[in-house]
Amino acid sequence: MYLFHRHFVCISLNFLISSTWGAPLVEKGQPPPPPPQPAWAQRNFNTIKSIYELTIYPNQLPILNEGAAGVPSGLFNEDATGRVDPVGNFTGFDDSIEYFFALAPVPSTNAASTAITSIQITEFSSACADVAASVVYLYCNVYAPGAENDGQALSPLKEVAFWKFDDCGAVLKYDAWIPNLNDWIVAGLGIQISNPQVEEQSIEQLCGGTQQRCTGANSQWTSVDQCVEVLSQKTYGNYDEAWGDNIVCRIIHLVLTQVRPDVHCPHVGPTGGGKCVDYAYPLEYFADQALYGDPVGKTFTCDDCE
Repeated sequence: MYLFHRHFVCISLNFLISSTWGAPLVEKGQPPPPPPQPAWAQRNFNTIKSIYELTIYPNQLPILNEGAAGVPSGLFNEDATGRVDPVGNFTGFDDSIEYFFALAPVPSTNAASTAITSIQITEFSSACADVAASVVYLYCNVYAPGAENDGQALSPLKEVAFWKFDDCGAVLKYDAWIPNLNDWIVAGLGIQISNPQVEEQSIEQLCGGTQQRCTGANSQWTSVDQCVEVLSQKTYGNYDEAWGDNIVCRIIHLVLTQVRPDVHCPHVGPTGGGKCVDYAYPLEYFADQALYGDPVGKTFTCDDCE
């Protein structure tokens, strides 16, 4: 029988850790050092760092192969919920970990052999135990052992995020933004999506991939030809606005079918399955209360700042 509730244990550990940090000695005539960083600030930093380090190839492969079972414990709360512009809203643990890890590029599956090879947290702030903000650079290189261009530096990716943590430091809510994602796709993955020939080829690849991954009860099309015919009539879209009844949204969700085909196969099908559907601009981008369950402006604000 446990004598302590988990909430109490977590708070107690935070208190004990912070209470062991003594102030360093100051030499005469020298300015005093800055106050020690609270234990929870370091904890939140470490959680964010661990999350992004799992996007570095090949760290994401166990998650692609095993799904939620491949994610180390303590990073995301089982009810983790958030938004990542311009990709979409994610509700629950499985949705959240699929975005953060399953969408990290695998070099063998993209034309430029792009992989995230390192990350750097360039900005970080955590003014209270349950809220933090970060800016992260994800550095990319060609990963093609034996090839002449192996290791070649490619365009980095940037993500700006606000985080809400539970009592034990796992991510409970998040609101993130990837600026210039479309430009990164073009520069980093070598996909010229404005080229009609490239659009046509990518629809054929999308349909071929859908037929391979979405079978049986998850089947969406009677044939590749039917898929190509229907999707060729839809807007292609771009990666700076990936929400919508378009091809780009379906390409993203095709990647996710390798983790949970029963969930994501409808998203690549003719109707978009409730994900790849058109929304009026304000409906999803500003629906904070519906997504987070908090009044607008309260989710990522420290209580003592109100």
